[in-house]
Amino acid sequence: MGETKRSAIGHLILVLHFPASHSLKEKRFHLAGLKKKIQDRFHVSIAETDGLDLWQKSVLEIVYISSSHVQVEKTLVAVGAFVASHPEIQVLDEILEYI
Repeated sequence: MGETKRSAIGHLILVLHFPASHSLKEKRFHLAGLKKKIQDRFHVSIAETDGLDLWQKSVLEIVYISSSHVQVEKTLVAVGAFVASHPEIQVLDEILEYI
């Protein structure tokens, strides 16, 4: 039997702070736009997994799968840089792991 090539899977966790947000509705508005931009640009899976009821904090988890470990790393590092480039968002923590 032939060997099956394993895919590379990357998991990025971003802990975000929205210092200018004054309500949960405002945070959700900015977060929805950010998530859409990330998905459209990088074609990753993304979900808010913590901070759902907080109006200035959010935890996003992003997953990307490719046949190339290098491509996974390149994409997820670019996602982190893209989020950090938004002046209305502070990245409090960034964890990148491979599965």
